[in-house]
Amino acid sequence: MHQDPSPDPGGERSGYSLLPDAGAGPEQGLFLTLPAGEFDPDQFAQSGPSPDLPPGALTATLMDLIGGEGGSGVAGLSDDQLVGFIAAAKRMESWVTWLSMSAIGEFTRRAKSRGPRGEFAADELAGELHLTYNSAAGQMGYAAAVAERLPGCLAALGAGKLNAVQLRIIEEETSILSAADAAKADAELADAGTLTYGKLRAAAHRLVLKLDPEADARRKEAARRAAEVRRFREQSGNAGMVARELPSADTLAAWQNVEQRAQALRAAGFPGTLEELRVRAFLELLQGRDSRDAQDDGPSVAAQVTITVPWSAQEEQSAGPAEVDGFGVVDHNDTRDLLAAAARDPRTRWCVTTLHPDGTASAHACVPGRHPPPGFAPGPDPPVRLLDWLRQRRAEITPITRGTCDHQHAEAGYRPSRKLQHLIRARNARCGAPGCGRPAARCDLDHTVAWDKGGLTCECNLYPLCRHHHKCKQSSGWSLAQPERGILVWRTPAGRTYSTTPTIYPV
Repeated sequence: MHQDPSPDPGGERSGYSLLPDAGAGPEQGLFLTLPAGEFDPDQFAQSGPSPDLPPGALTATLMDLIGGEGGSGVAGLSDDQLVGFIAAAKRMESWVTWLSMSAIGEFTRRAKSRGPRGEFAADELAGELHLTYNSAAGQMGYAAAVAERLPGCLAALGAGKLNAVQLRIIEEETSILSAADAAKADAELADAGTLTYGKLRAAAHRLVLKLDPEADARRKEAARRAAEVRRFREQSGNAGMVARELPSADTLAAWQNVEQRAQALRAAGFPGTLEELRVRAFLELLQGRDSRDAQDDGPSVAAQVTITVPWSAQEEQSAGPAEVDGFGVVDHNDTRDLLAAAARDPRTRWCVTTLHPDGTASAHACVPGRHPPPGFAPGPDPPVRLLDWLRQRRAEITPITRGTCDHQHAEAGYRPSRKLQHLIRARNARCGAPGCGRPAARCDLDHTVAWDKGGLTCECNLYPLCRHHHKCKQSSGWSLAQPERGILVWRTPAGRTYSTTPTIYPV
């Protein structure tokens, strides 16, 4: 940047030009010339010449110059200027979100125009954005819906007059409206950016009921069709269970049963607050258990349990963290509790996967029949060490190799044996598509090179793919290769490539 001493076309003031110094040689590109004083931090003061700078490339340039390297320049701003700078940054966030939504909307429009290929467009986006395909599809659907139904609010987002959360609130509240009523709401709510989130939601809801008095009834009925019961892992490491969109009468009756059981537990002398006893009652009622019964041994869960063990720690007794299908990682104590619960159920079966130092699977063994897990023993007996436990049950430990394949474990038939299935699922514990978290136990074992085209039923040609990504692989424009055992290379219709590798377990 250098100061241009020549007067501007109007002859009133000099300017600053983002140009190379004289004599630096010929330059090509886009250059920005700004009037003198344009970099004055008072630009962001409430009393300044432009306290509400519209978001865009120019504002980004000014903020970068005033903010300085690593944001060091903000320390020199007055409180007034700093608040204005923060407000400008929030408008820039809205602008960047608008750019992203506009591009995703165009991507969605093209996908819809491409017929069958468009069915897996979300997978193309998911690979680049490191999302699940469901998340990518959700972003595509949202961008398309806003562009079609709320163009005024989308423009307000680009102008920094609404932020991303406000736009989401408006879209959620108005989604039940017809296209004609949504257009009316769009015109009125595009200027609601000065409202807090709570006030905006209330205002949008009132407007929806004004435009369509029957909207609430339809929304309730639609939500009831999506009723669900779901388990999940809390951020604390504990578990949660939620049931949503249930009939009111049934919910109140169920709650009354929980309350009555909690009061009965208190009367029986069980310790804890009433809230703690409600939790206990809730879980017992769902499991058909009653801790007041002397025969109650605790929870029982049928499971296919795979214990992963670092090769260097096979003689240790401690249980490390575990991962539960559809739930997530559990800590040492919860792992012990889960193993104990699984041992109580006769349907539980046990497998062991040993790990390389880098956390990838090195060998696998399946133990037939019902047994307590290693480290557990009834009564006063000492716990059984893992290797002794495997020897006693004559479990065969099969290596899981990597790199070039010698087809040692290749099989003649199309469907892999139980042993080969377990080797593949131990090596790759989840679907092989980028971003997909579907556990391998609930995936197809796909022949990377199709069986009817000479593909082997072997470690080097099998990989777990969920049903969705199995179909995606076969769709027009997609290709999939497994250059080494456990490594997949996906190529999308846009010509982009993404790789997935063997599972890395915690060690």
